[in-house]
Amino acid sequence: MSNKRKIIYAILFFVLVGLVYAGNFAIQYAYIGSSYNAKTVCSCMFVSGRDLENIKAEELYAVPFSTVKVDEVNKSVTANIYGLAETKAIYRKGLGCTLVNELSEEEIKKQPSVPSADTLTENLLMVDDLGGIDKVALEKSINEAFQEKDPQNVIRTRAIIVLYEGRILAEKYASNIKPETPLLGWSMTKSVTSAMIGLLVKDGKLDIKKSAPITEWQNDKRKKITIDHLLRMSSGLGFEENYAAPSDATQMLFRKKGAGAYALLSKAATEPDKVWSYSSGTSNILQEIIRRQFSTQADYFAFPYQRLFHKIGMKSAVMEPDASGTFVGSSFMYATARDWAKFGQLYLQDGVWNGERLLPEGWVKYSATETPHSDGKYAAHFWLDHQDKTFPQDAFMAVGFEGQYVTVVPSKNLVIVRLGCTPKDNFNHSALVKGVVAAVK
Repeated sequence: MSNKRKIIYAILFFVLVGLVYAGNFAIQYAYIGSSYNAKTVCSCMFVSGRDLENIKAEELYAVPFSTVKVDEVNKSVTANIYGLAETKAIYRKGLGCTLVNELSEEEIKKQPSVPSADTLTENLLMVDDLGGIDKVALEKSINEAFQEKDPQNVIRTRAIIVLYEGRILAEKYASNIKPETPLLGWSMTKSVTSAMIGLLVKDGKLDIKKSAPITEWQNDKRKKITIDHLLRMSSGLGFEENYAAPSDATQMLFRKKGAGAYALLSKAATEPDKVWSYSSGTSNILQEIIRRQFSTQADYFAFPYQRLFHKIGMKSAVMEPDASGTFVGSSFMYATARDWAKFGQLYLQDGVWNGERLLPEGWVKYSATETPHSDGKYAAHFWLDHQDKTFPQDAFMAVGFEGQYVTVVPSKNLVIVRLGCTPKDNFNHSALVKGVVAAVK
């Protein structure tokens, strides 16, 4: 065979390999995109109670080319992308929406329900005395957070609520959102997962300084990883947190039956406590640890509701599980702005509610203590902003994709919640917090 022919065959071979790779990538991307759209539409319709056309216009900007079909009778959503991929999400009362991944719909529906909170009542009161508050400055800061100044960079603020000394100081909603509308917290769910760990620490079931109780890790380097390392995103596990392409994160959230079970397969990349690396995988590993503390799935499902949400009056809270029945503790929790504010208030009150200590003593301080190597940005499943010295330095935050924030400012006795759908994640959270803080003299 001549050298020229060999070169031609080699070129054809690599072209073929490239086409196969590109085709495989396209199919993977299509499945992730259809899963994202099916799950998003399902939750926004059946958990939040929003209009389908509004959801398509605002939520599906990342994957606008899918066909979405809604079955309102059976409460399910199917999304299809050019016939390459079709995915289904199903709604269950109290559990929200779950993608039908690697298990049948019938198997998923056999899972238990969560305990009802129908008897809970709203227990947030309005501030009745505005003494010491610059009302004009406060309203200005909140109104600015709703203003759309650039059509190319929409911010879509949906809800803002400010609690001062445990009472509602200010509250505002977008035209299509009500105080009763549960909204997605995205990665603010991580902070709730941390609270669940705290509850088990208080019960004496977990010790965050000991090796994480994961049997699969006990015969390799990962046996050195503690729950503390996982909470502070310093586990040393290799996990690709990339949402622009098929990755560990997108496979975990949108293609696998068990998010935590998938994430705990991650290999050790570095020694624990040497590198800070934000990873949604670690939050779902924590949920896997939490689930393993219960003998039945019903007990596990009931745990956050009976021990946390119902205790502080979070009637609207919905944590959504994956197909295996484990809460997606990195990303999928819905609650109204008022209920997200209650979660922040619990932390402002050092984990105590109505005189009852829910979180262990010292847990809030631990949660707000800066993690080494994080450049002043991260604590333990809560965020900080120690780089900006004009930002209140005692503040700590639950933060989620598209501009979700629960900000706790102990020195001002404030909790500031902002919920929205900011596609480029460029909402000016710092300006809102500084404006509200300045208004409280």
